[in-house]
Amino acid sequence: MAMTLQLTMSNPAEFEPVPRGPGHYVAALQTKPGELQALHEASAATWAGLTPLIEVLGPKTPGSEPFKHARVNDWVKRVAGAVGSHAIFLDRLRLSPNHLAEVQGETVPVISAVYAAARRRGIVFVPVLQLSDVAATVRQVADSAAVDGRGVALRLPLLGTVTAGGRTLPTLVQEKLDMVQVDVTGADLLMDLREISEDTEIDVNDLAVMIGHLVAIGRWRNVVLLGTAMPKSLGGGVVEAGTVGRLPRKEWLLWLALRDAGISRMPTYGDYAVQHPEPPVDVAEGQGPLGIRAAIRYTHETVTVIPRAKEPRHTEGREQYRQLCSILAAQPEFAGRDYTWGDRQVAECADGTCEPGWEDHWRGAATSHHLRFVVDQLARLR
Repeated sequence: MAMTLQLTMSNPAEFEPVPRGPGHYVAALQTKPGELQALHEASAATWAGLTPLIEVLGPKTPGSEPFKHARVNDWVKRVAGAVGSHAIFLDRLRLSPNHLAEVQGETVPVISAVYAAARRRGIVFVPVLQLSDVAATVRQVADSAAVDGRGVALRLPLLGTVTAGGRTLPTLVQEKLDMVQVDVTGADLLMDLREISEDTEIDVNDLAVMIGHLVAIGRWRNVVLLGTAMPKSLGGGVVEAGTVGRLPRKEWLLWLALRDAGISRMPTYGDYAVQHPEPPVDVAEGQGPLGIRAAIRYTHETVTVIPRAKEPRHTEGREQYRQLCSILAAQPEFAGRDYTWGDRQVAECADGTCEPGWEDHWRGAATSHHLRFVVDQLARLR
């Protein structure tokens, strides 16, 4: 059964989820407790330079039964509590467009259910349309664009996209916008590099040309470049156990290089904060695969500082995090306990005035620091 939707007459080109110019920041964050806590704790100054791209994370094994109304409502309630009245891009992970959910006594596609719940809670969101989305998803995004009047954000991978039938990437992009009946002036372009691995080589000039072709489609409302160098795992020699690693922030260095590449329109900087684009392993507190070692990821100018535990987490427990916090607080890159909520968590854990917490807590603390640090970095470039 379809929900009754009331169309809006507003002009999406007049809505601005991201202020004009490249000095803003877009952070792709999943709806894990830590990331949402980081947003909830963010200062007004951080929010002034930030627009999050929230990925509603569905269950790893959703089953075949419709999601209960309370379950979808809980997903969105947590997002609302984190973002308040701030504008966001709203995307999804592990949610099939054909999976159903209960909404006000009706059974509807789950993505539509998420949008409806966000609407009821007053979340100011722009629905995200992915280049690979199937027809069922496109219809649900199109309905949101028509009802909410904020246009769409088109998200497309820049690496490995294969075109068919002789059509160029700009042609595919325009076709996708036509499907949701949104003009380019009411759309945001989210160009996604995803993981920039150690083996990935990106020529800045080639990237500038590719971005130029996409920007030339029309007067996009916003243009954003996303990416991360954070690997899915820190094992395999990425950061040796019992050491402090420093991983280059390749996504930041690449964006800085674009500034000198003569690009026609400089994209807004975006990243995945301290996470890999794929969801982390779903585990209960204190649980996890054997061999996993605790680590804290701490953003600095051009590197991410990562103290990593020597022994596996299942043998040492959360006290590993107290040791890691002591190590991190002693590093020259540590900004001090008053910098963010996350930095305070590190300092208080190090000096023994709070409990260590588990992985989600430290992912949140690291994200809290990262969000403000990047906003401050961008402010210094203006």
